[in-house]
Amino acid sequence: MALDRVVSLLLRAAELAFAAIVAGVTGEYLHKSGASSWDLGRFIYTEVVAALSIFFALIWLVPFSSTFIHWPVDLLLSVLWWVSFGLLVDLIGSSCGAVFDWDNVAPRGDQCGKFKANIAFAFLSAVLWLASALVGLFWVRRRERLAARADTYHRHHRWYRRSRV
Repeated sequence: MALDRVVSLLLRAAELAFAAIVAGVTGEYLHKSGASSWDLGRFIYTEVVAALSIFFALIWLVPFSSTFIHWPVDLLLSVLWWVSFGLLVDLIGSSCGAVFDWDNVAPRGDQCGKFKANIAFAFLSAVLWLASALVGLFWVRRRERLAARADTYHRHHRWYRRSRV
């Protein structure tokens, strides 16, 4: 079925776009910040996760069936994004309002809007990588069931017939 390949392709493209947005917003903040690397640890972590996501999304954007067997890496990247999301939410606290109040979300503009954009796209990236892992797991399980069914069929239906005499 081609539906799983189309869904995987759309998920990979969205993962690539969201990771690029997070990398851009975080990179701009890191570039303009004069703080020590210890104080910027959560942003450096987010930048590394975004870079890994861009790398893997680009590699797996090509729609071959082998991209589905990488669902454990998709799951790992989802966990990394959830950690990044938690670190960013912990940083912002309530200083810019409620975390899920996304009225002023903008990659350009005031700092609160940028932080909330970073949080929003980190959240969306975590959800998309989790969805990719689930699609991959579904595809692998379905292929295993089909292979087991074909193996059982070939075991019981030999290519030769035994004489009943």
